[in-house]
Amino acid sequence: MILNPDHVTIAVADAGPAIEFFALFGFKKDHVATIDGGLPARYMGMPDMKAQHITLALEGAVPHFEIQLLEFDPPSETDPGAHPTNLRKRGFNHLAFRVDDIEAATAHLVANGVTVLSDEMDYISRKLRLFEGPEGITLELVQWGGPVTSG
Repeated sequence: MILNPDHVTIAVADAGPAIEFFALFGFKKDHVATIDGGLPARYMGMPDMKAQHITLALEGAVPHFEIQLLEFDPPSETDPGAHPTNLRKRGFNHLAFRVDDIEAATAHLVANGVTVLSDEMDYISRKLRLFEGPEGITLELVQWGGPVTSG
């Protein structure tokens, strides 16, 4: 039986900007490991894989939650025709974070240069807003509660 989310893994070209981005949400670097073949590479189905595996833990989260970054060496190939923020593509769609004040969280992200991808929306008693994260992934903020108030 599933208890709760554990982690999300994101492959990045440069871990530095991703670490800084997720720090805006309260994630702290917890563990860094070098994968150079071996058991982790075989487990992932890439026996010759070389990468930095950086674990970012959400400080104070109960239950524990992590974002794990993989920085491949050499960097993995990219497909310029399939931008990650295209929510219609198959595979990874978006990562959502629950917040208690979506307006304050939005202001914090915008003040730090994060790109907003949508207006705030009221959906099933939740306030929602999309943002662009590292490597162009889509992130969503979710505030549970009543309807969106105009402001």
